[in-house]
Amino acid sequence: MLNTKDKTLYMPFIFGERMKILLIYPKLEHGVTTYKDSKTPFSKLFGNPSLTLPQLAAVTPPKHEVKIIDENFEKVDFSDEYDLVGISVLTMTAPYVYKMADKFREIGVKVVLGGYHPTAMPEEAKQHADSVVLGEGEIGWPQLLEDMEKGKLKPFYYPNGWIEPEKIPEPRMDLIKHRPLTGCIQTSRGCPNACEFCSTSVFLGRRLRSRPIEAVINEMKKIPNKVIIFRDPSLTINPAYSRTLFKEMIKQKVNKKWIANGNINLLGRDEKFLELAKEAGCISWFVGIESISQESLKEAHKVSNKASEYEKAIKTIRKHGMAIVAGIIFGFDGDTPEIFDLTLESMLEWEIDAGEFNILTPYPGTPLYDRLDKEGRIFCKDWSKYTQSNVVYYPKNMTPKELLEGTKKVIKGYYTMPQLLKRTYGNIRLSKLSPTSFVLPSINVAMKRYYWREFFAS
Repeated sequence: MLNTKDKTLYMPFIFGERMKILLIYPKLEHGVTTYKDSKTPFSKLFGNPSLTLPQLAAVTPPKHEVKIIDENFEKVDFSDEYDLVGISVLTMTAPYVYKMADKFREIGVKVVLGGYHPTAMPEEAKQHADSVVLGEGEIGWPQLLEDMEKGKLKPFYYPNGWIEPEKIPEPRMDLIKHRPLTGCIQTSRGCPNACEFCSTSVFLGRRLRSRPIEAVINEMKKIPNKVIIFRDPSLTINPAYSRTLFKEMIKQKVNKKWIANGNINLLGRDEKFLELAKEAGCISWFVGIESISQESLKEAHKVSNKASEYEKAIKTIRKHGMAIVAGIIFGFDGDTPEIFDLTLESMLEWEIDAGEFNILTPYPGTPLYDRLDKEGRIFCKDWSKYTQSNVVYYPKNMTPKELLEGTKKVIKGYYTMPQLLKRTYGNIRLSKLSPTSFVLPSINVAMKRYYWREFFAS
């Protein structure tokens, strides 16, 4: 390997010996927090570390030395000596990662790429890597390390099924330097709801695999944070499992406040579930409303959502003292220019505690991408634009400009100062001045800051 400082050659890796491995989570240019926020309070509040690399480190044989760098908080030093570099790749970070990977390979370091984008576009990723791991890393990564030790690295490591839930590892969070105020945990993988626009069921499969509750509780007790985020597709996919988990959290006095994804209609119909969740520490649910149009929900295969029940469900959830953060997507084929005013009116009327507004984005690997690509409607394949704030395809019932401007109009109307103050007052009343009363107001401020930077900066 070439030392970029003194141009001398490093000693090559001797097969079978201990390896020095670097795992990189690349910096984000877009998001509620980016690498530019590393010195601000927002990174402390919302800079949650990804579980992917700590879980990969957990299945790495202990004889190897592993280091994790989150580029949002620290820089990569190309002059350091590594035998192997692994990089987790999102679609929007792919162009940047490819340049980084090329630089490592130029100085003689083996590079492995994995994650959602390389799984969807393995041949593209392979042009910038010595090897590509597809699917869940815990399956392909250990085999790759064995082959690396033997000097027989394969170009691709295809998933051979899915990792069983009892084998999902406890992440090596000790390797993460940046520690935000909120922790995170994962109880399950997979999602049976094959929404057309979503990568989850494609990447992690449609079979829900739930970890043993004892393992989840033990891991939760080790998390030092008082507030945690469940990194599951949804805690309402298997309500029986979640009820048991909540009861065990209560019984063992885990004493955590938490936020999780859930299906709005199921939550609204099951008050016993809500009572248990609240007692177990839930302060807020993130719900993928996606659209107030039932036609658009049907088109997106979001069959679990019933738009006519949204208002009642929201009132029921809030009645039990838990807030609602709602995700909205604009640009479905059923959407017309009227969807924007109707959505804004509904979001304000329903007293949603925080809103996330995205432009429909056809990520590679999803059924949506395949359909729109086949129809010749994707006009931009610059992956750096796939941030959910750019229009990269031709909508059916409006122009790209109308979709962008309509989304901006909703954001402006929802995040006015009077509405922010109104929601802050509502959040404080809902939480009854508890120590976590700041969480939802902080989310509102962070989301407004993000949208103004993303949509209105230029």
